Amino acid sequence: MEKRAILSLVAEWQNRILKIEGIERDYESALRSMIGAKPIKIITGFRRSGKSFLVQRVAKKLVADGLFPISNILYLNFEDFRLAGVNTPEKAYEIYTTFRTEMADQSKKLLIFDEVQNVMNWDRLIRTLYETDQDIEILLTGSNSELLSSEIGSRLAGRFIEISILPFDFREYLRYKGAEPEDLMAFHRNHEPIRNHFHAYMKFGGLPEILTIQDENARFSYIEGIVSKVILDDIIRRFHIKHSTALERIFFYLLSAAGNLVSFRRISNYLKLMDIHMKQETVILYVQYILKAFAMYEINKFDWKLGKVFATTRKYYSVDTGLINLYPPAVSNFSHQLENVVFLQLRRRQKLISFGALSSGKEIDFIARGANGKIEKFQVTQVLSENNYERELAPFQLQGTSLETGKNLLLTLDGDDQEIQFKDSKVSQKNLIGWLLDLDP
Repeated sequence: MEKRAILSLVAEWQNRILKIEGIERDYESALRSMIGAKPIKIITGFRRSGKSFLVQRVAKKLVADGLFPISNILYLNFEDFRLAGVNTPEKAYEIYTTFRTEMADQSKKLLIFDEVQNVMNWDRLIRTLYETDQDIEILLTGSNSELLSSEIGSRLAGRFIEISILPFDFREYLRYKGAEPEDLMAFHRNHEPIRNHFHAYMKFGGLPEILTIQDENARFSYIEGIVSKVILDDIIRRFHIKHSTALERIFFYLLSAAGNLVSFRRISNYLKLMDIHMKQETVILYVQYILKAFAMYEINKFDWKLGKVFATTRKYYSVDTGLINLYPPAVSNFSHQLENVVFLQLRRRQKLISFGALSSGKEIDFIARGANGKIEKFQVTQVLSENNYERELAPFQLQGTSLETGKNLLLTLDGDDQEIQFKDSKVSQKNLIGWLLDLDP
């Protein structure tokens, strides 16, 4: 690029950063608190989940706080068509040197490289900047496995901190809508409109841009476009997939089976019904590619008696419920969608998550461990009634070498908060929406 074009592009993005609006995301304080630490900050996550918006808002806040002058911020979005030819470390470095010599002053500089995986051998550029220039702060974003932790570890070993973000949680959704309750009393006063918002959130998910679309069909068209982009760019092209139809069918299967036990043999049999014959090893590989694109998450079974996790039995959850509803199953699985929302919230709260199951058929939806090692056990259902009372509460009776203690939580969409004594177990029933909003009395 010519010098004039470089300076014009950099200045344009500086002005955009100063003008950016929108709600504050819960990830912002965590990212701002890391500014000043030497390691590179890397923001990863599913496409259109708000990574670019997050780094731009943080940059604006850092300027407002006086930590960086706007002239010292270099923001490059490598999905901008004007940077299509900037696909090597050498070309990207040329932009950086022009910015440094022609625009920035001598104080500290903030470099934001958005979707940096579009630059071939991007790690060479980042390592060079990291090692040679001491007056810079580096933020990177990426949507696919080029920026997966395992690959970052080999490319930038010892040089990075990763923040993995998700689409809006329900509190952020309400914040965007101007309906976030400030306390428990406000939640109760506005219960019906909040509940209506929740059903819309469940149906269309929390991808930020979905909230700007009013028409229902247009919303699903938007989600479908993102899924196509993920499958085509982040998986098929990235991993040189030959059987694209098989990949799409596997993705569809995982979405429709969210919250259910899944085996690779079942997936193989499902493909055979559509005359797609594939080795189980290839099925496993394709599932891993889907996980690497941040589209699905996997959890494994915890065995009470042995006190450890088994990787041979697994469940999958979607990054967003809007994706699930793009391919609705023949039989409604609303309870499993509720599970999906709870799972995502546990991830946001930095929990280690597994599920519990015994050969007797009893199962507990989630076993979550916090950083302090404390265990919480969760059951999720729409309503607790006479018909499901025993089924929902009996799993809390399951004990073993590792789960003698820990909080028992039953999350229900309908019903009041209460303490339930079920045989030898004390169970706290919580309103699921109130729990998502972290509105404990």
